[in-house]
Amino acid sequence: MRPLARRACPLALLAGFVQAASAATVTFRVQVPTDTPATATVYIAGSFQGWDPGSPAHALAKLPDGRWSITLDLPDGTPIAYKFTRGDWGTVEKGPGGEEIADRTHTPNGTQTVDHTVARWADGNASTITGNVTTFTLTPFLNARRVWVYLPPGYDDTDDRYPVLYMHDGQNLFDSATSFSGEWEVDETCEALIGAGEIEPIIVVGIDNGQNFRISEYTPWPDPQYGGGNGDNYLAALRDVLIPEIDSRYRTRADAAHRYMSGSSLGGLISAYAAYTHPDTWSRVACLSSSYWWDDTHMLTYATGAGRSGGFVRFYQDHGTNESGGLDHLATMRSIALSQGFIEGLDFLSVIGAGHQHNEAAWAERMPDALRFLVDAPCFPDCNDDDALNIDDIDCYVTAFLAGDLAAADCDANGALNVDDIDCFVAAFLGGCP
Repeated sequence: MRPLARRACPLALLAGFVQAASAATVTFRVQVPTDTPATATVYIAGSFQGWDPGSPAHALAKLPDGRWSITLDLPDGTPIAYKFTRGDWGTVEKGPGGEEIADRTHTPNGTQTVDHTVARWADGNASTITGNVTTFTLTPFLNARRVWVYLPPGYDDTDDRYPVLYMHDGQNLFDSATSFSGEWEVDETCEALIGAGEIEPIIVVGIDNGQNFRISEYTPWPDPQYGGGNGDNYLAALRDVLIPEIDSRYRTRADAAHRYMSGSSLGGLISAYAAYTHPDTWSRVACLSSSYWWDDTHMLTYATGAGRSGGFVRFYQDHGTNESGGLDHLATMRSIALSQGFIEGLDFLSVIGAGHQHNEAAWAERMPDALRFLVDAPCFPDCNDDDALNIDDIDCYVTAFLAGDLAAADCDANGALNVDDIDCFVAAFLGGCP
């Protein structure tokens, strides 16, 4: 007797049909610039794979005609955003003039072929660095992570010591040639504000985000959806390895009172966490478009429970109106900070950027006000630069005046030393520092 034929389960057939119907097959073909290195590999990075710029699973294959191609199975009808890279954000595609371009978008639908042309790669751009900006790597620091250092005007002409601002996403701060999506123009902003006397000269240290490590390093706790949670180790590397190196290489004011931190998005999250957790290391923070939503707004709960330490002396935060969510979280953090003794306009500032999106262009636009609030204005009568006005400053000024030191003694900034400068110094000294 022959066995009965086994009939397929109707539910299984239906599930298979739904699964097949929900998948689209899209082939992306891309023409790359003629100066693309022969050894390069082209990748597609996007919302569908966590924006990983060098995912091996998303490497394109080179075609005989010089184009590159990849075929992906994607959810049918679900829009995606993406860009092409050569393996990291320092080589992301740009516009014909080296300008930033918007994310490419596509809605998968059945079987499709999509053709693109990359006009230019990021590392083909001319450098936009302004002023004294250099880079170095230090083997013990995050596996030789690149570090950027901005030195203020006049650094090489004096023996002065300077406060230091530590910033995340270093490749996006100073140079559009290395940026993922435009630069913050931190160098141009510092040059302008220092030159105008709006902020005291400051050193800025930028730390590159590690390829595939940004989520891990900029988050204090894991998120159920995105993972992460290695922020404490990242901050320990800054504190125990990088800061001593910076203090040994440069004339810093090596104390927490003159050590600040700033970042955006997840970089804003880790900056806020650093101030609440390590005020003995970083005393002032500027948190732009902070991802307070991370791990079900864990940062808001943490800030409430941790309370404000006396070492946490200045707190700037902001958010754009055209960013996805976040304004309610900004308002909640504002309420928390004010309940902890921060005074708005004095040591706390919460800013809403009208029409601003979640991108480098918006952060560059808000950076001048963030720096004006974070960094002190120069205080001329504090001649010995110790943040206190006393007899030592008078002795310092008299010595500079008698030595003919224009930089230190020309109080009225007219290029000459005379009795008017003495009157100016006395008035400033009696008036105190802002």
